[in-house]
Amino acid sequence: MIFVNPKPRAAPASDERVGADAAGPGVAVSRTELASSPNTRAAYGGALRRLTAWLDGRPLDDRNLAAYLDSLRAAGRAQATAAIVVAAVRRAARHAGRLQPDGPLTRQALESFRRAATASGASGRRSATRGLTAEECDRVLAACCRPRRTGKGVERDEAAVRRSLVDAAIVALVFHGALRRSEVAALHWADVDLSVGDDIVVVRVPLPKTSPVKDGGDVRQLVGGCADALRRLHAATRPAPADSVIGLGVHQINRRFAAACAAAGLEGRRTLHSGRVGLAVELAARGASTGDVQLAGGWKNAGTVARYTAGVSTGDGAVSRFMRGPVGGKPDN
Repeated sequence: MIFVNPKPRAAPASDERVGADAAGPGVAVSRTELASSPNTRAAYGGALRRLTAWLDGRPLDDRNLAAYLDSLRAAGRAQATAAIVVAAVRRAARHAGRLQPDGPLTRQALESFRRAATASGASGRRSATRGLTAEECDRVLAACCRPRRTGKGVERDEAAVRRSLVDAAIVALVFHGALRRSEVAALHWADVDLSVGDDIVVVRVPLPKTSPVKDGGDVRQLVGGCADALRRLHAATRPAPADSVIGLGVHQINRRFAAACAAAGLEGRRTLHSGRVGLAVELAARGASTGDVQLAGGWKNAGTVARYTAGVSTGDGAVSRFMRGPVGGKPDN
């Protein structure tokens, strides 16, 4: 059996324990062994911890793993979440020198995820995500500072302030910054330039180790309330350049964003991808060209932008510009 100690002993960050063999207490798997990418290590470690809590002492075998995946599907979790669980279990088993516990029942559970996604007309989490509008972003930023109910009652004012600063920064980064959740998690203050102007913040998106270093990097701009959110967090925490901007894992970031949207009363499924989709739609609706939208959100494929903005009508298309006058005439501007 592979398990995760929810309160591991102190160890260097590069060798944090995330898995062990219950039948052989001397065998353990470190985060370094689970995966090479820090974000992948965090995702695998979180998946194993949640699985261990659900097992509650039961053996990790094909039947129980399949049952856990079924519980995730019943809870409305995405197909990608199930895939991460199985990948983490396989990796931990391999490094522990044990047989991989997944089998035909696990494969059936994964197939159930696929069928459910197909039946709903969504091939994955992103296709079911509702984009964020500029007006909704303002509502969410305003709702972040309001105390929320927790399992123990209502947040204390001090806790609400600390949480709201981080939540607002997340919303700002995923909307104006169009950052993916892994990019939000990897962002450090050294990547944030607060000196450009009073109403603008420039963010350099951290590149994954597997990508070649681009000349100048991938730069995003935040303005208005989104820029203010980054400035307030920086002023409150006074961090060093090497400090993480958000300081949370990818799953925590996604949950905090969804909770902020819910607190603002937004309808529909909201994930971090809502920011990227919403920014593309907002820019296109305001007359931005496909190239401008690609640059603003770091999209390499113009087809992706076209898919997001297919329902947008700006009134400045080729027909409206070229078909209002005689043949040979100049297009209307």
